[in-house]
Amino acid sequence: MGLDEFRKRVRSAFGDDLHRASPATVRDFLDGLQTDTPLTLRGDARIVIDETAKSYEEVMRTFFARVLDLPPEEGVRMLWAVAFDLSYAVIESHDAERIGHLFKGLEEPTP
Repeated sequence: MGLDEFRKRVRSAFGDDLHRASPATVRDFLDGLQTDTPLTLRGDARIVIDETAKSYEEVMRTFFARVLDLPPEEGVRMLWAVAFDLSYAVIESHDAERIGHLFKGLEEPTP
């Protein structure tokens, strides 16, 4: 997908000024982008994840190192998506801390 198509998808999902962006809509949008990414499947249809990193820090370091070698348009899309995801994850976390006390004791009992 080119950068122009990516922009169109973002603006279609969230509006020109991104006013429809929320933690939930951002997650749905990014999940939808991932469905466009082909997965490597084994013969028995299991997903293969070829990852040797032992920590989240190592995963992120590897990601950013690899992005430096991508064609500019692809790198911009990937960095924008990660920044958008992380920004709205922070908002979601902040909101959960701010209003979480309202839901204390409402958890469903585990069977």
